[in-house]
Amino acid sequence: MTTIRQHVTRAFDRIAEAQPDAIQTGAIQQPAPVSGGGPSDPTGGTVGPSPDPIPVRMTVFEMGADRINGTSILAGDLQVIVEAGPVEFSARDLVICDRGTLTIAKLGRMASGGETALYDMICRGGRS
Repeated sequence: MTTIRQHVTRAFDRIAEAQPDAIQTGAIQQPAPVSGGGPSDPTGGTVGPSPDPIPVRMTVFEMGADRINGTSILAGDLQVIVEAGPVEFSARDLVICDRGTLTIAKLGRMASGGETALYDMICRGGRS
């Protein structure tokens, strides 16, 4: 039985084959782990080494003017659709793509039966 995640992977494959510049390989950079910290530790803890960026396929779109509302979606925001990776991503992660390094303003996740198939993100930053 084919899963939704497998369908998404095939769709990314077909788009990449038909329009190679539509799909890019970027990366997700997860934050460095912090040990210690807490209410009784004034140092805030010790930051460990940053994990390696996780390579993922993605497509990046500029937001249409009709979607910009000035609060949750701002002028210059980008919509980034990311194929699921080997770990779950969070809004604390950074997106590294051809537009630069982006922060995730809103993280949407498409999942069926608990398995993430893709992420639909609103991102900020990078170059204009």
